[in-house]
Amino acid sequence: MIKLAKAIEKIEFRLAREKRSDLKVAEDFICEHDMPQPWATCTDCMLLPHALMPKPPAPKPVAKSEPKKRVKTGTSGQRRKRSSSKSSAPRVSTKLPKTDVDPLPVLFGDKDLAYEIPENNLRYHTRGADSTWLPISSMPKELRPDGVVYLQTDSVLIARCRVKGIGFRDHRWTHEAPGVTTDIGPGATLELHKDAWDFLSVDLGPDGEVDVQGYRYITTSTDGVPQPWSGQLL
Repeated sequence: MIKLAKAIEKIEFRLAREKRSDLKVAEDFICEHDMPQPWATCTDCMLLPHALMPKPPAPKPVAKSEPKKRVKTGTSGQRRKRSSSKSSAPRVSTKLPKTDVDPLPVLFGDKDLAYEIPENNLRYHTRGADSTWLPISSMPKELRPDGVVYLQTDSVLIARCRVKGIGFRDHRWTHEAPGVTTDIGPGATLELHKDAWDFLSVDLGPDGEVDVQGYRYITTSTDGVPQPWSGQLL
């Protein structure tokens, strides 16, 4: 049996040498026993301890093609642009100042405002130092920049003045007869143009006495007549 095995090995050795060129094996792939690789063709190599068995060189890594870039669709691209433009738009402040160092919000609405007062107090709103401001407790969100404030008694608009903007005063009081005024402390105001009051009489009718939440806003009809904002009458 041993002689047969050696005879077979010699035949395989001779055949492998004759077919070396056919196998197209590089010279580096010929083991020390002059047998072409892979090692299964060499019995001596296969009988060596694992640590001493010849190791073939690692194959060169296959170059990977670059992934294709995803093409953005027109709709999603426009949606992203719109969302980014919205997020970049400055947010309008509606917070009234509580101290003299707080920033003053700007007016951004498109309407005028009716400020209700007792008829007997008209002179205290339109004359003297009190004529250039009105105390407010909430932001008039619908009042337009450089808008108009009307003084209203019952359903009638009786005076008007141009608004400069939102202000702050350390000392505020009710616009009433001397000795009757009430101190209402520091806070926000509607600042008015000096000596800009003029008087009128416009009856708003039943719509002018409808209870509204917050301020009553005024729009102007096509013929220039002040009228209650229809949005508050729904």
